[in-house]
Amino acid sequence: MTEKRPRDDVGGDDRRQQRPRPHRAREFSSPRSLSYLRFAVPRAHELSQQGRVSLSKPREIAYFSKYADDDLVYKQAEIGSNLLNGFEEYTAKDESNPTASPAPIAPLLAALEHFQADNKDRERAHFVTYRNNLNKIMGTPYNSKNGWTFEVEKRSGCVYLDVRRTQEDIDSNRNPHENQRRGAFAGRRFEIYSTHPKADDEQRKVNEDEEYCSVSAMTLGDKRLVVAAEIDCYEDKSDQREYIELKTFRLLQREKDQFVFERFKLLTFWIQSFLVGTPKIVCAFRSDDFEVRKLQSFRVTEIPNFCRKHWTPVVCLNFTKALLDWIYEHADEGRVHRVTYIPQQHVVEMDLSAQDSFLPTQN
Repeated sequence: MTEKRPRDDVGGDDRRQQRPRPHRAREFSSPRSLSYLRFAVPRAHELSQQGRVSLSKPREIAYFSKYADDDLVYKQAEIGSNLLNGFEEYTAKDESNPTASPAPIAPLLAALEHFQADNKDRERAHFVTYRNNLNKIMGTPYNSKNGWTFEVEKRSGCVYLDVRRTQEDIDSNRNPHENQRRGAFAGRRFEIYSTHPKADDEQRKVNEDEEYCSVSAMTLGDKRLVVAAEIDCYEDKSDQREYIELKTFRLLQREKDQFVFERFKLLTFWIQSFLVGTPKIVCAFRSDDFEVRKLQSFRVTEIPNFCRKHWTPVVCLNFTKALLDWIYEHADEGRVHRVTYIPQQHVVEMDLSAQDSFLPTQN
């Protein structure tokens, strides 16, 4: 049977079986007498053999915006658009401060209080977080290279996750490669080309401080989650807004390019959109000189079908549920812990030493 491929709108196999690793936690002391817990990450094959954990359909409960207006209606970008227009005047956000959170949790909590006077969903939640942290967790079974970290704080039975950067991330942000800067700018420029303007597209500047975040409630197995995620744009439907994720990627010219796109990029795209119920992704495939050469849309529900030889959703969901259960069980009430993934050892580590609270005082 022929695999269903994504449609054009315009213009290595991971299945080798390895011995499963048990995901039991163990506590030990470091030379500095700091106490840790460790969670051994099961192999993808082991996770795939478990019964699938279900993620409920996300229900939007709040939002917050740093735009002058919230009018992010989707329009199709033009083929040939220059994704580096304005790059010479662009100043990237300073993300080199090792103590600063890339996404402070205060605006998320303020939005919940504004839209829910009784704070019902927050008080019932087991976890409150930005999507960024769940992106990291869900991709971990297929990630053998890139570490990640975040902080957790349990208050009144709810665990809050705070976005943090690894030292490698901080070092990279201090001295970004030119292509890294261009790629980040191009993604933002594509977002401008893909939304209805208040002014001419060429005059609209990239501003990394602008964002629109949707806050949704959902359940993963028996755990209730409140998740905030940045939204790129939406289509106006007759009865509701339908959110769209916007992406850019280099034109696929070789078999290796296709492999990288399906094995790594589409996994990342799928996780980001699936987590918050975004049904559609529009990807701009660009040339080496950053011109839009092709637009392609993907229905998020169809992506796993044509990537199934590389990865499967059940592995991502089962691991996420197992790790969240472990974090919830071991996080101490009223304390802050650092959680870190060490890819070389294929383990997640929880530092039980005291950290400073990241929650607003009144919360």
